[in-house]
Amino acid sequence: MNRLPLLALLLAACTVRAAAPTDEAADPKRLAIPFGGDFKPNPKVPTFVVVGHGGRILVSKDDGQKWTQAFFGVPGADHGPWATKCVAYGGGVFVVAVGWGAPTIWLASEDGVRWRHLTKGDAKLPEAKGDPRVMPGTWGLAAGKGAFVGAGYMTFTATPDLGRTFNSFSMWGAFKDDARGHKLSTHHVGPVYCGDASGRFLALGDNRGQDGPKFGHLFASDDLGKSWRWLNPKGLEASMGRGALVSSGRLLVMTDKEAEHAWTSSDAGETWTGPHATGTKRATLSEVRSEFWLTGKPSRASTDGKTWRDLPAAIPAGQIIASDKRTLISIAPQRFNILRSTDGGKSWQEVHAYEPPDIKGGAQGLRDGAFGLLSP
Repeated sequence: MNRLPLLALLLAACTVRAAAPTDEAADPKRLAIPFGGDFKPNPKVPTFVVVGHGGRILVSKDDGQKWTQAFFGVPGADHGPWATKCVAYGGGVFVVAVGWGAPTIWLASEDGVRWRHLTKGDAKLPEAKGDPRVMPGTWGLAAGKGAFVGAGYMTFTATPDLGRTFNSFSMWGAFKDDARGHKLSTHHVGPVYCGDASGRFLALGDNRGQDGPKFGHLFASDDLGKSWRWLNPKGLEASMGRGALVSSGRLLVMTDKEAEHAWTSSDAGETWTGPHATGTKRATLSEVRSEFWLTGKPSRASTDGKTWRDLPAAIPAGQIIASDKRTLISIAPQRFNILRSTDGGKSWQEVHAYEPPDIKGGAQGLRDGAFGLLSP
């Protein structure tokens, strides 16, 4: 008889407790945030959005020159109701997940100024336990074909209509042993959108088990996040560690934990080639204008994920986000500023800085960013 590992059962119990309404969920700042579900995007204005702990949301509508703090909740660390790690853009709306290891909310805006719950407040999500604001714990968000998909613990959540309705898919019970005969034991699940050609959402999660390949687990959805398959991908046998996964819309690139090697997939994650030496390590993987950039020491770039070239030495460590004008923005969890480049990364200017809160439990720099078009 198949039995889930004790660790996985304990994780499930912790997840349920974390998602239940608590005094944290009753924080007046969270309760004051209005509900959404009636967004009317008019995507015209090019906009950067970057986020960090505390629900810090910074917005620029002038190609990254000036920045406004559009929202801030309560100082927070890596775990708690104000832990903030991810943002996604799609269809004229930005969505930010706030909360990890505690009640989670999804904030959204179509103009970058007003931030509301993405949900209209009547979604029947099991994790909410009667609180219409609460979403499942979210490690990562992705957007495509009008849908937003989130993942984190053992639950996938998706909305195909900007928060009017939601679908929830639990791995518990749905997945037993995978095709390799290994037990499901995962965490830190982050989704990506593979592009309109396939319409697939793919998600990578840790391998928390003791046996089997350590690249983690890959899950795929071909119906905008409603249902998921546990993939048995070919070609990842030599991939070790958590790694990172990004998509250019036509090609997927995954790195190992140290970013010393990369693997590529052109069929939405079914088969992979690699390992390919990147020529760097301890680097951050970003998708920049359909290229793949690893920013570290040294920084490297690739168009195919197989051969890598040097990038300008001045490129700082951290995530790179590009605008439609080819302007580059750099953020990092260990820095309390935003850097901007208009010459392909050869030179950089600090365009925003802030004083971090005096709080322990997680770097207070900026964790994620995205670019898109918003309403005027």
